[in-house]
Amino acid sequence: MKKLYSQMSREELELEMLQSLEAMEKAEFPSHKEMLERKYYTAKAYTLNPLDYPPGIYQVIGHPEGAIFKLNYVNGIMGWGEMGEDLESSFPLSMLLPN
Repeated sequence: MKKLYSQMSREELELEMLQSLEAMEKAEFPSHKEMLERKYYTAKAYTLNPLDYPPGIYQVIGHPEGAIFKLNYVNGIMGWGEMGEDLESSFPLSMLLPN
């Protein structure tokens, strides 16, 4: 039985990220690649310190440059805030880049 990311050691998470990257290279369908990409960023988020993500303005990996995400708060590995016209959006912390 596979462990949850929250139960994995840093080494296990890094292996999971590597396997996801390798699978992304072989993915035939865009939807499969996107699923593996999300899996990668979710595993990576568990290796980060949520305290390193204060409220503010961030870019989101995979979104057009210039699109800003206003981070309001962090809950676990997810950053919650506003992006464009959306009332509330969330992204794994690993997808957030300081603006």
